[in-house]
Amino acid sequence: MKRLLRGSLAVAAAAAGFWLASSVTAADAPPAVLDALFPNGRETVPLAALAERVTLAPGEDFRVIELARDANTSQHLVAIQGAEIPHRHDRHDLLVVMLRGHGRMRLGAEQRPVGEGSILYVPRGAVHAFRNESPEPAVAYAIYVPAFDGKDRVEVP
Repeated sequence: MKRLLRGSLAVAAAAAGFWLASSVTAADAPPAVLDALFPNGRETVPLAALAERVTLAPGEDFRVIELARDANTSQHLVAIQGAEIPHRHDRHDLLVVMLRGHGRMRLGAEQRPVGEGSILYVPRGAVHAFRNESPEPAVAYAIYVPAFDGKDRVEVP
C-alpha cells in the first residue's frame, strides 16, 4: 500500500509540474534582453528597444554605433539597408546577434539565410558579408574580440 501511495504521489507531482510548466504562456515570459556589465555600469534593455537605438538617415545604407568597450571587447549596434562589401578582419573575432530583419550571410564561401535571433560567429580571417532582404533596415548586436580598432577591415572580391 505504501509503495502504491508513493507511486501515486510521484505521478501526481509529475502531472502538477507538467501542468504548471504548460500553463506559462509567452505573454507571461519576460522579454528577451541585453543584460551586460559594461565599464560604465550595468545595462539591461529589451532587445526590441536596443534595435531602436540605431537608425539610418535618409539615403544612408549602413551605420555602426559603439555601445561600450573594455580592454578585451567592444560592443556595437549595426544597421544595414542594403548589402555589405565582402570583407574580413585579420585581428578580430566577431559575434553577431540579429535583432531585427532577415537576409543572407556570406560566411566563408557559402551564403545562408539568417533572421531575427540568429547568432553568427565569424572567426578572424573569415570572409563575410550580410545582405539585407527585409523591407526595413536590419539591425544586429556585434561583439568584437579584441576591441575593434576601426582599422582591421580588408575588402575582398
